[in-house]
Amino acid sequence: MKNSFTSSKSSVLQSEDKYFQTLLRRIYIGFYKEPQSMKMLAIKLKTDRSNICWLCRELRQNNRIAIAKKGLCTITKRIVNYYTTNPKLFPKSNQLKLF
Repeated sequence: MKNSFTSSKSSVLQSEDKYFQTLLRRIYIGFYKEPQSMKMLAIKLKTDRSNICWLCRELRQNNRIAIAKKGLCTITKRIVNYYTTNPKLFPKSNQLKLF
């Protein structure tokens, strides 16, 4: 009985992991195509904004996403960060190079 529960639990975790891997890929591509806010991307992908926020944290920790600009969100009408995963659109660092 334990084995069937364990295998059932691991298959659920694997399916959740596959879902988040697919969502991470879709988020990366969505931010790559054009800079946009998390809310704008959430509506385009038809997913929860909190999932996008959580996965953006993963991208930020790996330096794969950056804030392209601040602007007015077309949905919420608030000033928000527009994110991008396109390295060509990353802001240039003004920190002096030490070495």
